[in-house]
Amino acid sequence: MIALNRRYSYEDIFQGMEELSRRYPDFTVCRSIGTSHDGRDIPMMRVGLGKKTLVLTAGIHGRESVNPVLLVKMLEDYCQAFQDREERYGYPVQTLLNGCSVVVIPLVNPDGYEIALRGFSVIHNPVLRQLCKMKEIGWQHWKYNARGVDINRNFPCRSYIQQQLGEYPASENETQALIQVFQDYDTLGYVDFHSRGRIIYYYRQAMPFAYNQRNHKLARYLQKLSDYSLGKREEEYLSHLNGGRPVNYFSEFLGKPAITVETVEEDASYPLDPSYQEKTYREICALPLELLSRAK
Repeated sequence: MIALNRRYSYEDIFQGMEELSRRYPDFTVCRSIGTSHDGRDIPMMRVGLGKKTLVLTAGIHGRESVNPVLLVKMLEDYCQAFQDREERYGYPVQTLLNGCSVVVIPLVNPDGYEIALRGFSVIHNPVLRQLCKMKEIGWQHWKYNARGVDINRNFPCRSYIQQQLGEYPASENETQALIQVFQDYDTLGYVDFHSRGRIIYYYRQAMPFAYNQRNHKLARYLQKLSDYSLGKREEEYLSHLNGGRPVNYFSEFLGKPAITVETVEEDASYPLDPSYQEKTYREICALPLELLSRAK
């Protein structure tokens, strides 16, 4: 259903998830977790029968268009393996997903994704459309939501810093929707996929040594599978404005592992070429299964 190395609209992604859920109703649920500021549903799909849940997100930054497609491909891949009782990449998918579940939110920021794909004209609300244009940032480079807020800096945690008027911790619909997911499920961990540098970040400055030690151990397993670099501790905050991320919130309020996986080369230009999809999928497709296999 998902053919790699091509572009997909927000509608394509949501409809693809709904079709998967109709095809595999016995072990999947597809629903909206909330609505963006421009009225788009934020789609989520749960795969598996276990209570303990691994949360995966992508598309928090609008211009990072590769990972949302790959997470839907991952859903398709895992569902088929579960149904057919097949292994994937050496992992017993049905066994893992009988014991745990995976919650996948491939497009946390659907408004931003559509802007970066097609331009500001996709924003229905004329006030929001004008607000976006006033930032004087080319639509191909747009990483914000329809209110011009960076969702990846909007989470209520120790490192949050207000970056513009009208913004406050969890001020955005998209932020609130993701926080509710974190609270609704019995989570075992969280992986947030972004696109810059083929690197895995695990260190959380606000967290104690034992937490970071465990996060580091898990990140090393993912590093070996993906052949990505491992981020250094000091790289967590290259700027004092780098806080307020969902991984910070998740780690501080739930105390569970929270890892950022940055795909695609450092020098990749926007808009990201769809040809990155196939190679990147090979690098990350087994990462959630590795974490599930080590769930405690």
